[in-house]
Amino acid sequence: MNIAVIGGSAWFVGALESVLAGRALNLDIAAEDTASFRARLNGSSGPRIVLLACHARQGEIAPFLAWARRHRPELRVVLKLARLSPALVRDAMQGGCRGCFSAEDAPEVVLGVLETVAAGRVSFPYVDLSTLGDDPFERLTERERDVLGALSRGWTNTQISARLGISENTVKYHLRLIYDKLGVANRATAVARFVARGV
Repeated sequence: MNIAVIGGSAWFVGALESVLAGRALNLDIAAEDTASFRARLNGSSGPRIVLLACHARQGEIAPFLAWARRHRPELRVVLKLARLSPALVRDAMQGGCRGCFSAEDAPEVVLGVLETVAAGRVSFPYVDLSTLGDDPFERLTERERDVLGALSRGWTNTQISARLGISENTVKYHLRLIYDKLGVANRATAVARFVARGV
């Protein structure tokens, strides 16, 4: 079964090729971003598994998953996470991913996830989802973390809107949810808590 890798570095793609050597899985496409991948599909069936390794650009993930659900429901999406946390694993599940692994996982773990997904099953690491209620940051959705991260860089609502491809009203809506979940009243306090926590 062919695998497309989106957003992975040359080192990561090369390491993955070595791990897959001699297996029934092989790399078909190594695309730089989700837009390039969509363009290369160009109406063809393409790979059945897509590995999203673009955790440095979290803003790409949610829109791509939404696109895949609408236009390519047969795609089996696997997500490489920067770190394992209950909130990130929850978001991957809710977004329609078939599996995920951490950037720190050993090659054997990555291979196991891909082979499980190729066999038509799902593969997620164990996390205690009950802990989501203990930490307000863990209650933030992926999109809310995108907005908060942009906020911490000093971006205006207009800049956040343009970067994330959402309207300014949607940005304001996410900000209200962020303030409510973090128990803060304004941008400055939200950013201060974000920076202090080192999210």
